[in-house]
Amino acid sequence: MIQNSETRLFRAAVRSIYPDIDLRTFRELSAEATILSGLEKDILRFDEMEIPKCYKFGVLSVRDGQTTEEEWFANSNVSEPLERFLHIIGRPIELEGYKGYTAGLDTRSGESGKFSYATSWRDYEIMFHVAPLMPCRENDKQQVHRKRYIGNDIVCIVFIEGNDSQFDPDIIRSQFLHVYILVHPEIVDGKQAWRIQVMNKKNVSEYSPLIPSPSILLDEDELRGFLLLKSKSSCEKSEKKGGGISYS
Repeated sequence: MIQNSETRLFRAAVRSIYPDIDLRTFRELSAEATILSGLEKDILRFDEMEIPKCYKFGVLSVRDGQTTEEEWFANSNVSEPLERFLHIIGRPIELEGYKGYTAGLDTRSGESGKFSYATSWRDYEIMFHVAPLMPCRENDKQQVHRKRYIGNDIVCIVFIEGNDSQFDPDIIRSQFLHVYILVHPEIVDGKQAWRIQVMNKKNVSEYSPLIPSPSILLDEDELRGFLLLKSKSSCEKSEKKGGGISYS
């Protein structure tokens, strides 16, 4: 079949993005064929779909000696290192009457707590489900109210407090959580730093940005940018199905 100039340009553009693709297995459709099959309408609808402008990420703290899901979700009283970290990734907002993206948090009765953290990043609105800021119910060992939010997120940022803290994501029972980004605050050469570790479900493919080597971030803006981009990319790449945990 003789290719016209438009066909050749299209094939060249495809190969520039996917150099290993074998275009001999593809069949070109005429404009008439796409219209009659309804494919043209489907393509137009797809083109008009908006990229999600809002994201929600969980924030959980793990302290020395804690090894269970119940202990992690019961943590309250935001520590100074955690508060500093929250101010890096977002800004504190009062939930009552809040008009921005709430990610399901209650803005009327205080059922989700008085405050949370939110941020605007690029063209996106982001709300954090911060477990220690939500009401702690003493008669609920599992803190179901807190887990109802974080357990339905895809990404959870885990703030590791203490030198002996251990985190095993397999302990958390959730069908939706697929990516855990661990943040270990450390002191490097007398300055505050943060060591990053990412744990993905095995069915989550590789995605950027990759963790820097060494995995220590010294700059607050760099830390914020990396975490938000990694979390956003995680939501886009993760599949909502089961699987084990892989470490990177």
